[in-house]
Amino acid sequence: MKNHFIYLGLSLLFFSCQVANKTQDLNKKTILHFAVNDDQITDAWKKVLKNRMNSGKLDSLSMVVKPVTREEIAWKNLIASKIQKWNLFRDSLSIPFENISLNDSITILLGYNGRDDAFSYKDKTVCFDVTALYNSYGSADKEVNSNRIDRIFSHEFTHLLSKKWAQKSKLKLQSFKDSVLWECAYEGIGMYRSLSSKWLPVGDSLSATSKRTFNDLYPKFTDNIIRIHSEKDLTTREKKNVHQNLSRGSMKKKWGALPVAVWLASEAKGNDKNLVKWVNKGPSAIVELAEKYLTEENKKAFDAFLMSHKN
Repeated sequence: MKNHFIYLGLSLLFFSCQVANKTQDLNKKTILHFAVNDDQITDAWKKVLKNRMNSGKLDSLSMVVKPVTREEIAWKNLIASKIQKWNLFRDSLSIPFENISLNDSITILLGYNGRDDAFSYKDKTVCFDVTALYNSYGSADKEVNSNRIDRIFSHEFTHLLSKKWAQKSKLKLQSFKDSVLWECAYEGIGMYRSLSSKWLPVGDSLSATSKRTFNDLYPKFTDNIIRIHSEKDLTTREKKNVHQNLSRGSMKKKWGALPVAVWLASEAKGNDKNLVKWVNKGPSAIVELAEKYLTEENKKAFDAFLMSHKN
């Protein structure tokens, strides 16, 4: 009889866990919303742009009346066709973020007439601009764009996970140095998800594309990271120069995000569980990764900086 009750208790516990897991899965929805109505952006799109452009530009954009083009509709339809697939991505994208998950619904918000192809908003929204997507990548019907939009979604969803990690870890950015290192980490793990094959390591070596690009980026990375550690009173203009192209602009100019993304790909070696330790280091991961992966004169300069900094 005692064994019977133990078995019954275990069965009820298993059933309760199953119900809880199913309820949690049901809550993990990905919802599409098109923030254009009567040929104008809606309040929902204005809201997500509020912190991305000044009020004058936003007011001007709000006044624009323009029919959605056939090309923009094609991008909208491509994204709509991906929603169920993207919902299935969520667990695998969470692997580097130990004990972090987004169990609620997230919104895919589409707008138009902007310049940024995609960005995240707060902690539950991924935004796409169908005008910017067409201007940047051409027709949505191109075969390459089906995989590209998957990678862009993965990039932006990873930003949501990074925000959740920062919140749970009680991350505090107390200086300009901290904010730059965090941007390298935040944008680096995001870009890791959107790298095309030409950037990915080949075995233990950089790809030819990465190697060529890093000839230009490594000196910038080295100079900027040393500078933010060594100079405590940077002017506004100097801070702007450091931030320039850290994670925005042309892919080949992103001195902070791109090297970190490729270094993380080297660390992962096809298994994202290998990235847990790097994600958990937060901003401090950047100096450790740089120490490991910088080469030649940049490595010498960085090692000399580390040695003097320790002393």
